[in-house]
This record gives sequence, C-alpha cells and structure tokens, in this order.
Amino acid sequence: MTRRYWIVFALVCSACNQPPRADESLLPAGLSGGWKRQSLRQIPPPKPTILRAFEASYTGAGTGKVTIDLYEARVSGTAFEMTQHWRSAPNTVVFDKGRYFVVLKWQQADRWALTAFVRVLQKNLEE
Repeated sequence: MTRRYWIVFALVCSACNQPPRADESLLPAGLSGGWKRQSLRQIPPPKPTILRAFEASYTGAGTGKVTIDLYEARVSGTAFEMTQHWRSAPNTVVFDKGRYFVVLKWQQADRWALTAFVRVLQKNLEE
C-alpha cells in the first residue's frame, strides 16, 4: 500500500515541473525602448547546475549595443549564488531573476535607456 502512494507522489511531482521556456520567449526579438535582437545562440553551460545558457546581442536606443549571457539554473538558489560571487567589471550589470542569472555588457548605451532595458528584461524573465 505504501508503495502505491510513493508512485502517485512521484507522478504528481513530475507533472508539476514546468517545461523549459523557448529561447525566443526568454530573449525576445524586440524589447520596448527600440531594442532589437541581432543574434541569439546557445553556449555551453559553465557548470553542471546550469541547464542551458544563451548569448544574445541587442542594438537600439541610438547607437547602443548590449550583449547578454543568460544562464538557466536548475534551482533559483544557484542563480542567486552566481550573482553573489560575480566580480564587478566596467560596463557590466549582473542580476538574477528566479532560476535565471544574467550578465549584461554594454557599449555606448544611454544610461536611462539601459536602465529601462534591464527592467523590461527582468519583467520578461518572471515566471
């Protein structure tokens, strides 16, 4: 009798797992503020706790250019830990949102346009 309950429990737990979001929905072709995606490609995950990793580049807001490395972790704690251990660098912003860790590097971007871009990207990554 107990074995049946464990089987039902395992089935319920596996049914609760969400399928991974499509690449296009994580990093859409266009974001408000006039940002357009120029490229999107998968990159190798840096460690076993990362499910998938992507690199995308956007242009917009005048002559601004933004490169994004997005890492999808198995659990949100991993993304938070990556944020805590990241070393700061010039023209780079990092943040975590749920299971996602993002490294955003920019060139010649207006500060206000960049701030708006980060907010829109964070909202898009909400689960």
